[in-house]
Amino acid sequence: MKINIEEEAQKFYAKHYPYASEKEMDKQIKDWQNKIKAGEGLADFFSERVGRLAGKKILDVGFGSGGVSAAFSLAGAVVWGVDVEPDLKDIAERNVAANGGKADLKIYDGKKLPFDDNFFDYVICCSVLEHMTFPQEVLKEMFRVLKPKGGILLTLPNKYYPKETHTLAYFVSWMPRKLGNAYLKILKHSPLEYDNLHFYSYFDIVKMLGKTGYRYELLYKKSDQTSAPKKFLISALKKLGIHYTVLLKQLIFVIEKK
Repeated sequence: MKINIEEEAQKFYAKHYPYASEKEMDKQIKDWQNKIKAGEGLADFFSERVGRLAGKKILDVGFGSGGVSAAFSLAGAVVWGVDVEPDLKDIAERNVAANGGKADLKIYDGKKLPFDDNFFDYVICCSVLEHMTFPQEVLKEMFRVLKPKGGILLTLPNKYYPKETHTLAYFVSWMPRKLGNAYLKILKHSPLEYDNLHFYSYFDIVKMLGKTGYRYELLYKKSDQTSAPKKFLISALKKLGIHYTVLLKQLIFVIEKK
């Protein structure tokens, strides 16, 4: 089953984001084209911290175009996925199949995950939480459907990185929402509501995780600490109870459910 992912991206964004600038459209199309490769990198990153993926039951929360689901399937995982956008389901299913993967994809209400407690070995949510209307509820649901000692891979843009990664506008994520939308209007970019876009810092996410009611641990990996300065910085942050992802352009959390 063949799929022209560039053409599908153009059609989807023309329908759902009619006010997107040409630069924004180009970025989204490139993101879809590169999603499987990026997903393979995430699969490697995740497996180094939690263990083998082959044969493990994984939930992809916010499957989008299906690229990340495809990458984890190709790594040997048994993949399920959920998203709120019905138009994406057909695209994602064809994209996964066209690349030799398998995934059971479902549409859900953006709050309640349609799975039993302790069902999955791992849950992944990559560049999706910033688009959620109910992020706190969904984080709690991720823990609910995850087995004890299971892992969550959570990635999203860092609010404090100067160039916002969706609108490509500098400092818009630092501004009050009303001012940010006025700024984007001047730049002739889409308003934040069109992408249901929200901005979070490391500390915002840690606060949300704490409110889930579940015990968890943020996982480190010793090979991350190769150079002496980096080792010192990571160790110093760890003593303060802060994960080094606080410094990154893209916040990356690997979370173990206790």
